[in-house]
Amino acid sequence: MPDQPHYFDQHLPDSPLQFRMVRVPAGTFRMGSPDNDPVAYDDEKPQHTVRLNGFWLAETPVTQALWETVMGGNPSLFQSPQRPVEFVSWFDAVVFCNAMSQRTERRPVYLTRAGETYGWAGKTWTLPNDGDVHRDLNADGYCLPTEAEWEHAAREGSDADFRYCGSDLLNQVGWNHDNMGLETRDVALLLPNALGLYDMSGNVYEWCEDWWGDYTAEAQENPRGPGKGINRVFRAGPWSDGLRDCRPAYRAGGGPDARLLSFGFRLALSLQSDG
Repeated sequence: MPDQPHYFDQHLPDSPLQFRMVRVPAGTFRMGSPDNDPVAYDDEKPQHTVRLNGFWLAETPVTQALWETVMGGNPSLFQSPQRPVEFVSWFDAVVFCNAMSQRTERRPVYLTRAGETYGWAGKTWTLPNDGDVHRDLNADGYCLPTEAEWEHAAREGSDADFRYCGSDLLNQVGWNHDNMGLETRDVALLLPNALGLYDMSGNVYEWCEDWWGDYTAEAQENPRGPGKGINRVFRAGPWSDGLRDCRPAYRAGGGPDARLLSFGFRLALSLQSDG
């Protein structure tokens, strides 16, 4: 059986832009932080075993250039084409996922309760920033990673025990309050982790698909988080935070309509969506 490709480059029709999707292999890892970790927050515990199928994850957070090409306009405060788009809510991120799916001839993932494509107004894309959004698990389009997928990728698709996402030294892999100058930076300037993923520590927070919920000790397979909630999960630690909040296990939650200058996201696909 031939080896699966490590990545594919997604070309955008009618545009010179492209971006890279990296294959994250299936595997089992320990999600969260052990009880004896002195810097871990309580909501990172208990550490528990998670088994995941393989999937694709974007090499970098969505850039402002990509957002402008797909959506038009630029909501970011720190404007520059190769910086991550920010000031986007969870709702905004899933509209972008649907727009990217449509543009690349994939089936949109995120639907309204009535079964319509979330954010599509018939002739153009809108950003409602509210609503009851449902996931079509059979769709092959772009989506946000689950919280477990995000952490698995940050840990290099294994039980890699680096303090940060690819290194024990944060300044090697992540823009944070010590090396940022209090703003975002262009993506992919620092070192990637072993999978070839950049900026998974620092630069911007990254929305995940899951509702926020407490961990349990039971082993899980392909978890998708609670079925409902108030807040959505975000990961990564932003440009404004330091060592503690840029670890792979760090997690936080916010209202899905929150638009802050530290909130961005990156794209995911099922492994069957091979470009």
